[in-house]
Amino acid sequence: MSITQDNKTPTTAELQKFIRAETVLEFLALDGKGSKYVGSLRWFDEEAFHIKQEDGSEITLLRSAILGYRARKTK
Repeated sequence: MSITQDNKTPTTAELQKFIRAETVLEFLALDGKGSKYVGSLRWFDEEAFHIKQEDGSEITLLRSAILGYRARKTK
């Protein structure tokens, strides 16, 4: 589902690292429109990701609705 820069699926440990480091992630929705959600991962489980978006709002994304995600590139 989700791919890191070296084309591997992130492990639970890597997802936990994203949470601890407050890494900003981009989630690509599986809606056919190319919708993206950007934010810091707060928690995850087998069914969902919960992120805090850049505007401060929080949203839970179902894994089945996500095509993939990646760490946002720093400028």
